[in-house]
Amino acid sequence: MTDFTNDVSWAAHENKSARDSSTEYKVYFTLILLAALPICTLLWAYSLVRNVALPEQGPIRKAWSEAQSITPRIFWG
Repeated sequence: MTDFTNDVSWAAHENKSARDSSTEYKVYFTLILLAALPICTLLWAYSLVRNVALPEQGPIRKAWSEAQSITPRIFWG
């Protein structure tokens, strides 16, 4: 007879692990976003003064983009 209880407990462990990983990813993303926001705001203001034109991306969009590119590198090498 086959014991399916191990498969069920493994599936529950995988779901919990994925949930924990997702929460951890969101925490790191938020921290990186908050760290990048002041820097991106200063760079945006410098570019605005130097070029006398609005940059292509605003400071929030640029910080979001930075967080999106840095966070996966932490988790997936």
